[in-house]
Amino acid sequence: MKTLLLIALTTATALASGCRKSEPPAAATAGGGPRRVEVTVSNQGFTPPRVVGRPGEDLTLSFRYDKSAGECGREVVLPSQNIKKTLTEEKPTEIALHLPQEKGEVTFTCGMNMLRGACLLYTSRCV
Repeated sequence: MKTLLLIALTTATALASGCRKSEPPAAATAGGGPRRVEVTVSNQGFTPPRVVGRPGEDLTLSFRYDKSAGECGREVVLPSQNIKKTLTEEKPTEIALHLPQEKGEVTFTCGMNMLRGACLLYTSRCV
């Protein structure tokens, strides 16, 4: 239910902002490298819980661990990518992704599958 609500809010926000199909989801890093997105995991879950991307985009997710997440949030798993990483408080853990070519989503969860987030893949900025 929460996932449907978040998707509905994301869709409504995109439509209300007058999105344009030619506009990228966000600027790439200087030098044309992969886009880098910081994601914090805390007792509130992943922030941001959703990252919008384009099919085939190179993306680096930089996960910061907040100790309020406890042991549950110490691990991040991307099941479809066969990735499992242990997070530390000392420095962010970066995960480089080449997003799939088809639209859909690439989910990330905590090690216990209680906290969830996703990279949402659209062919344009409008949902």
